[in-house]
Amino acid sequence: MLGLIKKDFLLIKANSKSMIIIFIIYLMMAFQGTFDVTFIVPLIGIMLFISTFSYDDFNNWNSYAVTLPDGRKNVVRAKYIASIILTIILGIVSLAIGVGIDYAKTNSINLDETISSLMETVLSSVIIISLLYPIVFKFGATNGRIILFAVVFGIAGIGALISQFVDMTYIINMINGLDSYSLIAIPIISVILLGISYLISNKIYQSKEF
Repeated sequence: MLGLIKKDFLLIKANSKSMIIIFIIYLMMAFQGTFDVTFIVPLIGIMLFISTFSYDDFNNWNSYAVTLPDGRKNVVRAKYIASIILTIILGIVSLAIGVGIDYAKTNSINLDETISSLMETVLSSVIIISLLYPIVFKFGATNGRIILFAVVFGIAGIGALISQFVDMTYIINMINGLDSYSLIAIPIISVILLGISYLISNKIYQSKEF
């Protein structure tokens, strides 16, 4: 399984150059105060990791991988483990950059706000992984992205429609009230979401033919 994780990180490294320009642009925007750098860094990492599915499909990797010892289990497991490692690494990087930008602009560090923003971004990344991976394992990288976008925009549309008829103040206040518990709540929620997503992806991959 370590070889599978290493393979994915090598693919990420090969594709990372295309994201450098995007990162620099958002970094400049963050320094000017128009964008939060803790939001873009982990999500760029997720975009990079999703690209590994495209490489796998293009090179018919799965047809070979399933012939390896415990290949089906290890392929799914490696994707999730590598994604978690990447999210943690980039989260730490984005935290350091966010703190550095705060200090350069204000000569002070608002660590609580930066950590809160980072935790929200990590949760967003986990939600993306949890939703996307079962879809990609089922339908492939290209179709999976299309389906995910349709689902996300569908949920957003339904939410916007509901908000026109239902007072969302209570829900918003409840979410805001959870900020003080984010360091505990977000890791727990993340583990639950990733666990459910992994079980679904593993079941899909076990029964899929290549």
